[in-house]
Amino acid sequence: MSSTHADASVTSVAGERPRISKRRVFIYAMLFAMTAVNYTDRVNLSVAGGLVSNEFGLSPAELGWLLSAHLWPYIICLAPAGVFVDWVGYRLAGWLAVGFWSLCTIATGFCKTSFPFYLTRIGLGGAEAANFPIGTQAVRAWAPRPEYGVAIASLSLGQWFGTAFGAMFVGWVVRDFGWRAAFVLTGVLGLVWVTIWLLFVRDPQRANWLGSDERDYILQTREARPPQQKGGATILRLLASRSLWALALAQGGFVYEAYMLLSWLPNFLQTQHHISIFSSGAYTAIIYGTAVLGSILLARLSDRIFSTAALRGGARKWVVAFSYLPAMLVAVVPQVDSVWVIVALLTISVTFLANGISLNTALCNDLVVRPEDAGTAVALFTLVANLVGFVSPIVTGYVVQATGNFNMAFVLTGVMLLVGVAVLLGMIKGGIGTAEPSLPPAS
Repeated sequence: MSSTHADASVTSVAGERPRISKRRVFIYAMLFAMTAVNYTDRVNLSVAGGLVSNEFGLSPAELGWLLSAHLWPYIICLAPAGVFVDWVGYRLAGWLAVGFWSLCTIATGFCKTSFPFYLTRIGLGGAEAANFPIGTQAVRAWAPRPEYGVAIASLSLGQWFGTAFGAMFVGWVVRDFGWRAAFVLTGVLGLVWVTIWLLFVRDPQRANWLGSDERDYILQTREARPPQQKGGATILRLLASRSLWALALAQGGFVYEAYMLLSWLPNFLQTQHHISIFSSGAYTAIIYGTAVLGSILLARLSDRIFSTAALRGGARKWVVAFSYLPAMLVAVVPQVDSVWVIVALLTISVTFLANGISLNTALCNDLVVRPEDAGTAVALFTLVANLVGFVSPIVTGYVVQATGNFNMAFVLTGVMLLVGVAVLLGMIKGGIGTAEPSLPPAS
């Protein structure tokens, strides 16, 4: 080890924050891409929903149920997936989960009736439950504590890039080749990711492309679980944490908007503003693509403005709470006729929505007391949030069917965000993994 880098490693442990290396960026990029593939495989139905609905003869309410078909197995499998990832490790779980949901997506393109279509979406959702537990364990293994915000933001923000890319890509494929080709091609993207993951991703101790200096730095500053502590925490002990419930319910407000827009935004633009399938995909891509860039900058800022002690004490919650306010602009959308003003409002809303979701996930990681509990804690956190978000596509479908437009659906989304920020600020107390409020106060 060179003396220069050795000094950098020592001072980094003492509190200095070195630049993120290209090698760690590769791991963060793989986590980003995993979630991007995940959400590309979700948004394909959102963009193609009108054509699928016409081919299978579905009402708006029935389409709402189909749009949410992947969500209930996703929710059911979240806790088991977290335990599974804690048990087998993120590398094995990564290729198994992404490989399976990619095959389900490909199979969807060959469905001739709505019933097998439901089944493939169920398989998609069940496998996708492992996404965030895999990412959380990979962050614990690879990311120094000062990089948690940007590392978990990379994992989380893949959903917004996947939605942006998927909307544009699927819109083009649907227009030129039909909706079935869109499902096959988006599924193939997942298999490409699996190949790269298998070839290059290892634990830092075993990654031969990682320099010894950087390996030492990662091992000194990360919070990966000790090898002998397998199996994670008991679910009941984690569920006794008031802070876990506060974070999860607050996340539910964010997730409600996320699923409402993910499932219905292209359809809203197509039906209420008479925009073509390809153009609706392009507008959706603009909204979500801008959100990715803005949220990465906001995540990096939150890592820099708070000390490590403050982050452990939950200081990140103030940045999360602030994110709710611009996100509430979603409720104004029904009052606007100009498509470009709608795009501007939703771009601001989704940027802060993406920031809030990613940093609230990072906040959950900040407050986990024992590193070995991370996968299970994040799985439970995601499960409860998705129990709230699960109803969003269904409720939106019934509201549209009852009123003939999306106006009340957008207003209801704003109300859910308001409830979320109230829960966040009113309920967080103490760490996750202990029933006692043992963490120091934020400063």
